[in-house]
Parts: sequence; C-alpha cells; structure tokens
Amino acid sequence: MFLFQKLPIRVSMLLPLAIAIGITACSNANGGNKSNVSMPAIDTTKVSPNPTSTTNTNPNPSVNSTPNPSKSATPSPAIDFSKLPELEIGELELYKHRSGILEISVPKNWQVVDNSQPSEILVTWSEKAGRATISVNIFVPPSEIPENRLSDVFEAIVKGMYSNQPDFEMRSPVVEETGNIVITWTSTLTIGTKKTKFQGSSRLQRLNNKFVILTFGAIEPKFTEMKDSFARITNSQIVNASLAIP
Repeated sequence: MFLFQKLPIRVSMLLPLAIAIGITACSNANGGNKSNVSMPAIDTTKVSPNPTSTTNTNPNPSVNSTPNPSKSATPSPAIDFSKLPELEIGELELYKHRSGILEISVPKNWQVVDNSQPSEILVTWSEKAGRATISVNIFVPPSEIPENRLSDVFEAIVKGMYSNQPDFEMRSPVVEETGNIVITWTSTLTIGTKKTKFQGSSRLQRLNNKFVILTFGAIEPKFTEMKDSFARITNSQIVNASLAIP
C-alpha cells in the first residue's frame, strides 16, 4: 500500500485578533504526532496581517536544517500508478465524534486520525493510497469577529495551515449565499519520485460561537471528478453547536 510522505497533522488554530491593526493567525502543534495522511499541514506557523504573496518560498520551515549524521536518508520507492485502484468515493458510513458535537458521513474504509485536543476538534480521513483527504476542524476563536472580517481571518487561517507546501497557491475567498466562505488552493506533492498537483477546498462556517472548517483535497484531476461526492459529504455534516468542546 502506498502512502504519502508522513507529515505532522496536529494543528490548533488560535486567532488573537487586534481588529484595529490587523489579523494574526497562529497554528500550534505537537511535533510528536504524525500520520500517514495526504493533507498538508504544519507544526507552527505565524501569518502576517497583510500577506503579499500566496506562494511559499520555504516548503518546510518547521524542519531543522542541521544535518543529523546518525540518520541516513532512505529514498522513496517508485510508484506505479497503473497498479493503484481507481480513486473514487464509494459507500459512505456515518462517523460520530466522541464529543457528540460532530456527525458526518465519510468514505467507508478510509483511514481516520483524530488529533483533537482540549477546546478543539480536528479529525482527518484519508484514502488508503493517500491520494485524497477530508478534514474537519472545530474550535472557538478567542474573540468575536465581525462579518466583514471573516474572509480576512479565514484567508490567514488557510495560509497558516498549508502555505508550507511546495508551490502553494490559493484563490481569493468566495462568500456563498449561506454566508459560508470557501477558499480553493493547490500545492505540489511528491509521491515516490513523481511530483503531482494536489487541489484542496476549505469552507468556513460559523455556528453560534464556533468556527467549523471542512476541507476536501485530492490529486488532480480527480478533485474535479469527485466534486459531487464531496457535496454529498458536506450535506451530511451535522454540528451540534450548542455543546461545548471538551
């Protein structure tokens, strides 16, 4: 079974906001938790209030550049894509988070990693070959954010979570009729010796005092082909925003 390169996935989004002067999105992580999921994320990222570029110049700033002579690099094996099963979302099964806050139908037999921590829910599902992923992140921002700043805040969050990935680019936020905000983004993943484009879409929904971020990602061109399935999963999500995050 082929898996993407292991990447740290635990991300705790904190949003200390000073509305008059700008926005700073912080991402705290536990470097000891790692998972074989395809969704890019980072350990620690600080985003400036007014980012001028969505392209990251340092693809992995969290890694110490000092070489470790006690460890030798192991080359990634070549991947024969012709031998991988067709990437698709088949039968869905209901997932219920232990907190009772989240219910969502997800692809059956996908690998699940729950990196929730106090005051934050973070659950990721990945296709066994690592070519597609789904993630739900629920948390309470530490200060009230007015509607006219939500897009700016969400843009900072998405950049803070994924801009460490090679060739990261994101489009401007799109506000849906429901008031939800969607940002699409792309990056490049290395699978064995092959580089492939990865496309993601993150949606921010505010329920009561909580932020709910639902992200889908898949290698191109499968992302476009799987949009109907992603829509079914989105419509299945139920968040009980009246409950407190443990």
